[in-house]
Order: sequence, then C-alpha cells, then structure tokens
Amino acid sequence: MGKYVRYISLCIGIIITFGYMGSVCAQDINLTATVDQNILKLHDRLELTLTIHGTQDTPPPSFPNIEGFTLLFGPKVSAQTRIVNGDVSISKGYTYVLQPAAKGKFTIGPSTVEYKGKVYSSRPVQVEVVDSSHSADSQSPDLDKLIFLELCADKNDAYIYEQVVLSFKFFFQKGLPVSDIDYTAPVTKNFMEEKLGDQRQYEEIRDGIIYNVLELRTALFPMVSGELTVSPAKLKCDLIIQQRRGRRDSNHDSFFDDAFFDDFFGREQKRYPLEKSTKPVTIKVKPMPEQGKPKEFKGAVGTYEMEASIGTRQVKVGDPITLSISIYGEGNIQTINEPVLALHNENDFKLYPAESHTQITNREELIRGRKVFSKVIEPQKTDLKYTPAIVFSFFDPSAGQYKTITKNPMPIFVEAGQQEMPIQLTLPGDTAPSAKQHAQILTQDVLPIMTNLASLRNQNTSVCKSPLILACLSVPSVAVIASLLITRHKEKLQSDVGYARNRRAHTIAKKRLAIAQSALSQNTPAEFYSALSRALADYLADKCNISPTDASDEKIGYVLKQRGVEDELAGELSRCLTNFDYRRFSGDGGTKDEMDRSLKLAEQFITRLEKQLS
Repeated sequence: MGKYVRYISLCIGIIITFGYMGSVCAQDINLTATVDQNILKLHDRLELTLTIHGTQDTPPPSFPNIEGFTLLFGPKVSAQTRIVNGDVSISKGYTYVLQPAAKGKFTIGPSTVEYKGKVYSSRPVQVEVVDSSHSADSQSPDLDKLIFLELCADKNDAYIYEQVVLSFKFFFQKGLPVSDIDYTAPVTKNFMEEKLGDQRQYEEIRDGIIYNVLELRTALFPMVSGELTVSPAKLKCDLIIQQRRGRRDSNHDSFFDDAFFDDFFGREQKRYPLEKSTKPVTIKVKPMPEQGKPKEFKGAVGTYEMEASIGTRQVKVGDPITLSISIYGEGNIQTINEPVLALHNENDFKLYPAESHTQITNREELIRGRKVFSKVIEPQKTDLKYTPAIVFSFFDPSAGQYKTITKNPMPIFVEAGQQEMPIQLTLPGDTAPSAKQHAQILTQDVLPIMTNLASLRNQNTSVCKSPLILACLSVPSVAVIASLLITRHKEKLQSDVGYARNRRAHTIAKKRLAIAQSALSQNTPAEFYSALSRALADYLADKCNISPTDASDEKIGYVLKQRGVEDELAGELSRCLTNFDYRRFSGDGGTKDEMDRSLKLAEQFITRLEKQLS
C-alpha cells in the first residue's frame, strides 16, 4: 500500500511541476541585451549577453548589427530555472566576446527572436571606447558605473498628512562582491514615518548593464506645510574587484572578469573602500484647502471606507448600546479621530468617549489599516426609534477634495425602565384622603429621663467611624478619579505623539530584547546584534521623541546631553552601539558567552536610562 502512495505522490509532484512550467511558458517572453561595461578601452574586451526570459524553447536570437567591434568568439550558452515561493522563472542566455576596433561612441543594434509567430526585440545599447592608458598603475575602475545610490519620492508635491513613499536604492553591478555595508538613513524632520515591508532585492538594467538592487522603502506623512527637505542618505562599503594577472603578451591589467580565459590564468582581488551619498529630496507640502471643508472634518487624510454595527437593539431607558464603527483604507490610520454622531437633540442620548483599536493590515506598497471605535450611548427616552447617524469626513489627496461618509441611523426599541414609587404618609384606613386635609401628628411621645447612669453605653465606637465603612464610602470617589485619569491618559495617547512614544518605549524595548534572546538561543549572531541595536536605538528614539536615525552612535552623545543624561553613560552607550553594529556587519559575532554578556549589558542600559529619562 505504501508503495502505491509514494508512486501517486510522485506523479502529483510531476504534474504540479509541469503545471508551473506550462503556466510560465504560456506567458509572453522578452529579450534583453546587456553588456559587462559600457565605457571601455581599446585593449579591453566586451561581453555582450542576449537573454531570452520566459522560455528556453526558442532558436538563438539574431546577432545584432555592431559597428566598431570584432567578434572574437561565442556564443556561450547558459540556461537557468528558478522556483521561488511557487513562482517559476526560466531564461536562456547567449554570451559573445567582442574586441573594439576603434575609439568612439557606438550603438549595438537590437537583436530579434521569433516565438510562436511573434517577433521579440531587444533595446539598443550605447557603448563608448576611449584611449588606452599606457600606465598600469594609473588604471582604476569607474566606480560610479559599478556602484551608485538613489533616493527618490513617489511624489514631489503633497498635501499635509498625505502619504509619501520614500525609496532608497543601492545599485551595484551584477557579479561584483560588496562587503562591510554601513547604511545611514536620511533625516526626515517634520515627517512621521512608517517602514514599508522588508528589504527588496532584484535586478535592473541601466544603460545595458545588469545591476543588483537593494531597496528600502518608507512611508512619510508630512506634519507641516511648506517646502520640506529629506537629507541625503549615506552608505559606506568595500567593493572587491577581480583583476587579471599580468601576462607576457600584455602590459595591462583589466578590472573585469573574462569568463572564458581568466579563470584558467587566475585572478587577484583589490579592495576599494567606498563612501557614497544621495542627493536630498525636496517635497512641497500644501495645506488642506479651506473651501469645502465640512464641519465634521478632524484631520483625516487618505482614502477610507466606513462600516458600522450595533450590539443590541432592544433596551430600556438608560441601558448602554455599543456602536462598533470601523474606518479602513490607505493613510495614517493611527491618527484618525472618532467619527461624529449626528444628534437631533442632545438630550436624546448620553454619550461616552469611544475606545479604539488600530490594526495595520498592509505595509508592502502603502500603509493600509483599520481603526475600530467602540462607542457607548444610552437612550434617555422611550420614543427613540433610531440611533444617531454616523458621519466621517476625510480629505482625499488623489481627488484634491473633501469626502464625507454617512451611515444611516439603525433601528432600536427602547422600553420604559423601572420607576421609583413615591412615599405616602396616610392614616390607617384612609383610602381617599381629602385634598384639603391638613397634616396630622400621628403620635406624640416623650422619652423618659434616664436615672441609671450605669446603663449608659460608650458611643466612641460609632459605625460611621469604622475604617471598613470609611473605605467603602471612599470607593466611588477613587473610581471616579481613576476613570478621569485613565480617560485623560487615553486621550493624550491619541493626541500627543511624543507622550505616546515615551509611554510605550520600555514595553517595545522588552519585546526587542525578547527577540534578541530568541536569536541567542538559536545562535544567530547577525539577527541577535541587529535586535539589540534596534532595541536600544528605538528605545532612545521613543523616549526622546526623535527619529531612529538621530539615535545612532554618532549622534547619541549630543541627544542624551540635551536630555540631562550623564556624559559617562552616554559615552558607554555610544561605544556599545558601535560594537553591536560592528558585530552585526562584520560577521564576527563572538562566542555565545559574549553574546549573553551583550544582552545583559543592553538590559542594564535600558534600566539605567529609564531612571534618568523618566
């Protein structure tokens, strides 16, 4: 029986694999032309690769029209199939080696391939041949072509509180090893920021050259209007260039790999320390227009929808009704205020402050989320048939106008509550007292004079002086004061960003340290030191209400000095962060005992800072 099960499983796996392959082959293909360099010298060689993406079942592409070059040999054929998370990508490449015949600027014409009755073409590639240098010592690679940075925003004009996506891209030529990367994020003053997804890695063709790209994306929300500037991002790294060893028939070195012969003769490596920075990004932030602003508008900017539901429909006068109001969409969902209830009469319902819960549902392309408000209302009359209408107004920056969503009143049934019976003092037997009857004294009594003093009791232990009774009487006052403090605390958390960050700093730091503890148990030094560094940096940023980039080891001394922290503690913390970053990027994680000491040191720093920054 087990033999047949394994056979069936194997067949299913083959069917699924070929199904994936068939789905890929059914898609359109494309043809690209790339070179290993687009500025070269007369003695250099140029590698031209024609790659067919999407299928391997095609004839070789046509050789393009090339002037100023001589074909030395080729093509060298390579095929590749990759399956990542169920996505299948296949390609087939044809590599030619060319020798420049003259200096100047030349164009490698398009190549074509025919597949299933359609013809696909590559884009032309521009190449420049310059004079050869006769001094081998003066040769150096064009680092600006091998590696460069970009910092850009998806829009240069935005409204206040509108979501802007900031992208940092690190380009380095495919096949070139890069080590010891040290990234300094840009300073985003007057912006709220939220990280978008994880680091992206992909390939991109620029000027005919294939680059590996690392991309970091951040959602920015401008908090003030005017012309705001995002400072340049910086990156330090070491670029390792392969060099051909000198040959007898050549007095020159090449900094580029000859895939056909250099592997046989052997290569040397040269390390180039590199420091790059991007240009600053300027964003013009416009204030929201006054024209057409609804009275219910409370500052929400984005694209939103609203849902509402009711907990119970049949209640008595004074009983609570819970309205659940959900706002969801794209934008800074955390700063949204509760919608407005449209009351016809303020005495119809008694209203209580709403409690809210925020959930970020998507951080990949844009910040998307949902905020749910729980609003308690109490009907005060029996003739109420509906709850109040719910109104939410926001500004849609894509449309450039205000929009209002209104949820219609929901039906309810309100019954009369229990009424207190009035107290009537009447004589026994009187069933219908006259309206003009005067009040009568029912009894008269004179207390006797006490003559026996021994019968008198000590009244010092009065019930009203009992500690238990006094404590019970104070409970309502304490509850009211506590409720007011909690309500004020929640309102301040929603309105004061700095206060909210300060209050949550220690809790978030504990979670980061827990992640570091997990990485320690799994013996993953890079993740461990990354969690420690982020725990300290995020804790300082939240405590001081600054950007995490301002809590780096270079700026920490100045920031903590402004907050009144001792210079000795600030210096120790700066050195500790530097050590954590070194451990993270160098690959030298140390022993497990050293990692355990680093974790305890981070916990001690947070405890000491909590005392001085509180």
